[in-house]
Amino acid sequence: MSDLEECSECKLKFDLDEYDNCPDCEDDLIECEVCEHKFNYKLKSCPNCDENTVPKGTECGFCEKPAVRYMQDNPVCEGHFQV
Repeated sequence: MSDLEECSECKLKFDLDEYDNCPDCEDDLIECEVCEHKFNYKLKSCPNCDENTVPKGTECGFCEKPAVRYMQDNPVCEGHFQV
């Protein structure tokens, strides 16, 4: 017996072996034009992009260069991201 996943949107429990996404919310999904992540159209913006996008003006946590990404929840510049 496989584990059931609970949908964060509608709280329906469904089998991940049988469905990729919640069968009740599947029709409500749209694809982000930036990262191609699928999310519910009722959300104002892509949760994947929101979580991974550093606000403009944020400095790297290790130097004073502009941060471009997060690494373990810390904003980092391109140089520190590749280290």
